[in-house]
Amino acid sequence: MPARRPRTTASKSVGARARAGRRSVAPASVVRITEAMGESPRGWEAAVAAAVKSSDATSPIGVEVLRLWAEWDGRALSRYHATVKVAYRQSLKAPARR
Repeated sequence: MPARRPRTTASKSVGARARAGRRSVAPASVVRITEAMGESPRGWEAAVAAAVKSSDATSPIGVEVLRLWAEWDGRALSRYHATVKVAYRQSLKAPARR
């Protein structure tokens, strides 16, 4: 004798079940990369932070350090410099309808 499957009652309509399983779709975007330079008398980390702040990225998602260098005053490092690439997400606008 085959096993019997239990009876279930549908509490949601088919459309409600389909909508419940959907994920919200993120708006279309593209990742842009810009290059920036910064400097600081306090250290490398402060120089990188200054470079990110000087970029046109409003909300950066990643940073690649390209070059670090410093000025030497004869006894010690005096000013720290950094060149970085800053990645940020930019939303795409929907095309205009005709």
